[in-house]
Order: sequence, then C-alpha cells, then structure tokens
Amino acid sequence: MRRDVTAMTMTTNRSRIATTLAMPAHRLLLSTAAAALTAYIFLSPAHAADTRKEAKIDIAPGGMVNIISGGGSVALHSGSGRQVLATYTVHSDKIEVDQNSSTDKQRVELRTHALPGQQPTADQARVDYDITVPSGVSVNVSTTSAPITAEGLSGDIGLSSETGQITITNALKSHVRVRSMAAPVTLKDVTLSRIDIQSAGGAVQLSNVTGQRVGVGTTSGNIEYRGDCSGGGDYIFTTHSGAIDMTLPATASVDLSARSTTGAVENAFPLEERHHNSFVPQPGRSFAGTSNSGSSSVELQSFSGKIRVKKQ
Repeated sequence: MRRDVTAMTMTTNRSRIATTLAMPAHRLLLSTAAAALTAYIFLSPAHAADTRKEAKIDIAPGGMVNIISGGGSVALHSGSGRQVLATYTVHSDKIEVDQNSSTDKQRVELRTHALPGQQPTADQARVDYDITVPSGVSVNVSTTSAPITAEGLSGDIGLSSETGQITITNALKSHVRVRSMAAPVTLKDVTLSRIDIQSAGGAVQLSNVTGQRVGVGTTSGNIEYRGDCSGGGDYIFTTHSGAIDMTLPATASVDLSARSTTGAVENAFPLEERHHNSFVPQPGRSFAGTSNSGSSSVELQSFSGKIRVKKQ
C-alpha cells in the first residue's frame, strides 16, 4: 500500500515538474507569435497604403499649374503637347490628392489634404509628385517640408517652401519667384530671366544665373553667386546678417558696389575706380568700381554680414 502511495506521489511530482519546465517554452512560443503578429500589423498598412496614380490633364496655352503639398517631394519637368502629365504616390490611406481643373482649361490644381477625421503623422502625410508641364505653362508650388526641383521650365515659376530644399536648373526666359523660410535655394543655368528670391534663414546659391533683374534678399541666409552677371541687367543682393560671396570671371562687365554697415568687405577682383558714387567708400566697409564696359549693375548690401568679391 505504501509503495502504491509513494509511486502515485512520485508520478504527480514528475507531472508538475514537467508542466513547470514546459511553461516557459510555451510562453516563448506565444510571445514570438505575438511579436510577429504585431510586426505584421505595424508594417503591413504602410506598404498596403502606398498608392500610385497617373493623370493626363488638358491645359490651355499659357495656363497655370498649382500644386499644394506638405511633405514628400515635388519634381517638375518640361514637356511638349498640351497636357499636364501628373504622377503622384500617396503613402497613407489617411491622405488623398484633390485634382481640379477649370472649365476653360486655364488652371490645373493638385492639392494634398488629410481625409476628414484623420490625423496623419508627418511620414504618413508624404506625397511624391512628378509633374511634366508643356512649355510656356506657369507653375506655382507651395510645400511645408517637401523639396522642390524644377528642370528645363520656361514661363512663370513660383516656388515656396518652409524647410524643403528648392532647386531650379536649365530655365530659360522665365520669371522666377522663390520664397523660403529655412529652405536652402539653388539655381543653376537659369538664363535671360527675371529672378526674385526671398529667404529668411535659408542659404541661396546661384551658378551661371543671368537676366534683366536678379534680386536676392535674406535675413540670415548666406548668398553665393558664381557667374558673369551678363545681360546688362540689375543684380541686387541684400542680407541682414548673412555673408555674400561673389566670384566673377575676368570677362565680367559690371558696375559694382558693395557696402556693409558693421561687417567686413573684401575685394579681390580688379575694378577701375568710379569717380562719381552715391556713397563715400570706406576701407573695409565699402567699395565701388567698374570692370570692362560695366554693362550690368551689381549692388551688394549687408548690415552685419561679410561681403567678399573675388576673381574666378
């Protein structure tokens, strides 16, 4: 009898020990499965919500394309024909793009917005645009953080962003207007154009940029220009506390003046002294002179920033 009781007790203890030893493995399996399920739930919607759409929209000669977006990117290209080719990718089902055009085909608008009741994150609110516009069609783009690139456009170009970098290349005979809060601005090979750039803290870089009027104004952003200031135009660069750096080739034909109220002014470009100035040049604070025939007017002004002019 005692042997039977002892055997039963040992069997029961072994069962409890086996159960106890098996529990961690069981729980580990459940934990692993739960983690995998969580990862699937977390990752799947982001991929499933990516939606790419394409549209061909008729536009009249001289019409306007207007794009309003938050994050993501906007790429603009020049095309032929009389249609706007719009491709855009939405990365969340909380966001959509409204596409509208006027009955006379003079205006096309693409606008990013959140769906009613949705509060997308910055990453979910991203929309990537790729837009091709016919030659001569005006473009106006406004973003919060999305970088904007424009290549080969002509006509009116208006680009605005708070923090997204703005880049314009290979534009001809255009009227360019750029507005930036902290976004850096780059223009390269933009010729025979009228240019107006205003920036608070974003740096502005111009390379081979020419036109009837090239104006840049910043609060604290630096201004850099490399080119010949050709075309007999007016080149006016002003900043409060940013630096101005100008590099000119020996062939540049400019009538140049540079002034800084409290900042240093340096000149390493050969200029002939002007006998009639609107101000009295002060060593280290201002200078003025001409090079070659002086066909273009160049004015560099700063309150506290440094101004440097040098030979390429």
